[in-house]
Amino acid sequence: MKNLKCMKKINLAFVGGAINSAVGRVHVVSSQMDGKFKLVAGCFSRNSDINLQSGRAYGLSEERIYPSLKELIKNEKYNIDAIVILTPQDQHIEQLEKCIMSGIPVICEKALVSSLEDALRLRKLIEEKGGFLRVTYNYSGYPIVREIREIVLSGKLGKIQQVKIEMPQEGFLRKAPDGKPVVPQNWRLQDGRIPTISLDLGIHVHHLIDFLIQEKPLNLVAHASNYGNFKGIVDNVNVLANYTNNVFINIWYSKTAIGNRNGLHFYLYGDKGAIEWRQENPEIFYFYKDTGERCMMDRGNPDIAIANNECYTRFKAGHPAGYIEAFANYYCDLEKDLSAFLSEKKTGKDHMYLVWMNR
Repeated sequence: MKNLKCMKKINLAFVGGAINSAVGRVHVVSSQMDGKFKLVAGCFSRNSDINLQSGRAYGLSEERIYPSLKELIKNEKYNIDAIVILTPQDQHIEQLEKCIMSGIPVICEKALVSSLEDALRLRKLIEEKGGFLRVTYNYSGYPIVREIREIVLSGKLGKIQQVKIEMPQEGFLRKAPDGKPVVPQNWRLQDGRIPTISLDLGIHVHHLIDFLIQEKPLNLVAHASNYGNFKGIVDNVNVLANYTNNVFINIWYSKTAIGNRNGLHFYLYGDKGAIEWRQENPEIFYFYKDTGERCMMDRGNPDIAIANNECYTRFKAGHPAGYIEAFANYYCDLEKDLSAFLSEKKTGKDHMYLVWMNR
């Protein structure tokens, strides 16, 4: 178990992330798991009852639960160190602009924005105003994923030739015991110029490729389908893509793959070896060598270099860490960078902290 040192905690306010949301409790628990952050204020929902219930459930006093982001900023600007945005992505751009204009550091759930126009608009603003902005992609927080990245960067797989990565889920074809479709949140059933499934699942796949092999897409062909219970939206995507350094990528993500809860799974193929990893069994990966040797690796293996770092490990090998711990690892990274930013801000230095957390 980690030795939690006595330190000044970073005070957070949440926007979104109510008790009835998909990610609210995850961020509450993971941000506070290692004693580095404290949730002190929030505007959790537009529904006043759910807003109050959420704040109380998260341990806040009523006077620090606000009906809007505007009121939160007005009353808490000098009491908080950062705002965490946990709303659907179509709301992000306006909320991000308000925070950046107010000089408040921001941690934002993916996807950062929902269109190229909004991305350019945001980039222009943060270049003008400076500030601190991070986006959370929690799957890269798994210790084993970070171990795999180190293996790739060290050259043990040789030249990366191919990546096959998939993220199949079944939610848009699931039925309740009474035979009626299970209905997801309304925002997931509305497509803009970019299908929501690409902003929800595809963005994770895109980030993991970048995180693991450090290559960028050049061109692609994609096939988008609607197979599920909700017509008129994209719920299944297959992609073939060429990346820099002559890497070929095969991508599939879906909400209509019956039998898959959250089947994130990838293969990395190099000219000296290959690696396979599944999110539903995150403590192990398979290392295939060009000698024909097939190795199952976990945190107990003596060759493990990254996954056993103290900051990523809360208990010994054989006691699996999972999704929330991966998020907590991400928050550990955020704490280091946000603390550095806040320290420099106090000394009068002015830097722009807009990065994608590619550790």
